[in-house]
Amino acid sequence: MEFNADPLAAMRDLLGTTEETTQIVPASPEDCATFEDDSMVCTCNNVNAGEIRSLIRTGQCKSLDDVQVKTRAGGACGSCLPFVAGIVEVEISNCAALTAK
Repeated sequence: MEFNADPLAAMRDLLGTTEETTQIVPASPEDCATFEDDSMVCTCNNVNAGEIRSLIRTGQCKSLDDVQVKTRAGGACGSCLPFVAGIVEVEISNCAALTAK
């Protein structure tokens, strides 16, 4: 087995498959904007929208994988993944727009 810096990819290697899982389609930016910071996004792991936004804004997380590793959001039932992915996508875009100014 070769070294892989991506923890999720490393776990897939341990499971005996390197195939990517089903592509996650992020929720629309409009849907993600309806979440207040204190809105629970992942009830299984008690993660709210503000926590996800803060992790992106502070640079602690730079991708959906980073957020999942840090918070475990989407790691149980997975039904929140489109919203987690959407919030991450929107925040990354917002941060990129701010740094471009």
